Amino acid sequence: MTPKLFPVPHHLAFLGGETAVPANISYSVADSELAGIATFFAEERGLLHTKESDGFIRFELSSDLSFKEEAHRILIDADGILLQAATPAGAFRGTRTLKTLLAKGVTVLPRLEIQDHPAFANRGFMLDVSRCKVPTMETLLSLIDLLADLKYNELQLYVEHTFAFADHETVWKDASPLTPEEIRILDAHCCERYIELVPNLNSFGHFERWLRHEPYKHLAECPEGFRREEPFIVRNHGSTLKPNADSLAFIDSLYGEYLSNFSSRRFNVGMDEPWELGQGWSRKEIEKRGKHAVYLEHLDGIRKLVEKHDREMLFWADILLEKPENASHVPKSASPVIWGYEAEHPFEKQAKTLADCGLSYYLAPGTATWRSFTGRLTNALANLRSATEAGLAHNASGILLSTWGDCGNHQPWSTFYPALINAAGLAWNETSNPETELVHLLDQFLFPDETETPSEALVELGKLDLSLGPKIVNASLPWLLLFADQPEKLPDRLQVDHPACKIQTAQEILSNLRPRLENLAAKQGNSGVTASEFLLGLDLSSHALSKGLAMLGQESADILYSDQDLVDRYRETWLERARPGGLEESANLLRDALAR
Repeated sequence: MTPKLFPVPHHLAFLGGETAVPANISYSVADSELAGIATFFAEERGLLHTKESDGFIRFELSSDLSFKEEAHRILIDADGILLQAATPAGAFRGTRTLKTLLAKGVTVLPRLEIQDHPAFANRGFMLDVSRCKVPTMETLLSLIDLLADLKYNELQLYVEHTFAFADHETVWKDASPLTPEEIRILDAHCCERYIELVPNLNSFGHFERWLRHEPYKHLAECPEGFRREEPFIVRNHGSTLKPNADSLAFIDSLYGEYLSNFSSRRFNVGMDEPWELGQGWSRKEIEKRGKHAVYLEHLDGIRKLVEKHDREMLFWADILLEKPENASHVPKSASPVIWGYEAEHPFEKQAKTLADCGLSYYLAPGTATWRSFTGRLTNALANLRSATEAGLAHNASGILLSTWGDCGNHQPWSTFYPALINAAGLAWNETSNPETELVHLLDQFLFPDETETPSEALVELGKLDLSLGPKIVNASLPWLLLFADQPEKLPDRLQVDHPACKIQTAQEILSNLRPRLENLAAKQGNSGVTASEFLLGLDLSSHALSKGLAMLGQESADILYSDQDLVDRYRETWLERARPGGLEESANLLRDALAR
């Protein structure tokens, strides 16, 4: 299959004719600033350096492209290949295009000119490494390599407790956390690929991994737990810090240790979903002044800490946008991140609100893979398109594709790949339609040297929800059948929205896909691992749908695997890409759900 230039260039003109690619490709560098980039590319592609100015590939800086930070020009003519860029970052992005053009086995190139630049200045991916699953270093380094090839320039690793803070082993001892040394290795790997590893540490809500432990309970808004009806949440420990000076001092101490491992000057402090704010310590103050006044004051305290550590603050914008008029009170030095993971999320309205206040901001669509065994790809693609359109219309500074691990991180690792590729294409060139070529692109970037791949099955499974009836917000039906907080309500829901005929249709889809994945799962390499992951996702989905049919008083196909078989496979699959910390917790959640 012919490699596709992706992300799609903004301007590509064929000049007519072809240029032969020599067996031994030489390269030369006109500007010392590009020497490192040229060497990096040469080591990737096995090129020969020449001190002459007439290498087959010539790297040079050009002031003509200085209007775009990552702009570059590629000219292929009778003399070979010329790569020009305004900055080293632009030159590196250009080498990603050259990597595709000079794919293995290419002996001739069409003569052409490419002039290219990104639609968004910041094109990021955020990976949750706190909900049980902390990837191995090998997995994270491979992810960074993939992000580089897709022309991302930002990575965030979402952390609640999975960093090895020196004085807080109680919190992370069973989590296989990232160490300071590992963060520095990841940071260097990113820098070499012109990717910014932006620290991400939640600083207000989602502190349950800390507040369940006695030494930290005094910092909790509700030390003994809380209840919330919408969304339904019951906890016997706190989730949100008190909005006070003690919490700020504590957070400051974490920042001092954590941030020193990153070269980035930006920092995502979280601040989303303080579920129980106003139920405990701050009740009287919030009754007096209102939740948003208290929140904004605490947000400003966090901002001052961030600036004390010489960083620029990013924060999740959900609480801010509950009262859009509050956006005018946010200092220009802070950048809100609008997050929303459904196709219908009002990105347009929210982006306009922040833009009208003169704020620099991001839009964060989602992969829609969490609380699912196969992903909700159709929703993700629509969500991504909506976010990029709103961002371009209202001058957003970046897109931050986010993937989460809610409730145990049970989804196969590979479920986020289609959304990752799609987001890369749209964030670079908004006029492209990567969703129409996802199978081809998955093959090209994930399984480049394999003749049989799970790409088609991966995309088909991602669309399983379409066969099951009305969309469920933030979850797939198979996942809900196992993990619903209020399972007693499921039979009525199934009768109305997900009747037996639809569930049986979905099971047929799964049954037809199974042999394909079984064959591939026996292979070595990324294709085999990915197929094994999705085969497990398929079997968990089928198992759950059988439970759904039983709730409706219907028979289903024979269950192929016992609960224990599924849990054992789950453990094995987990360890292919992730550390052991968190596995027991996640596997026990799955075991209990299967047994209900």
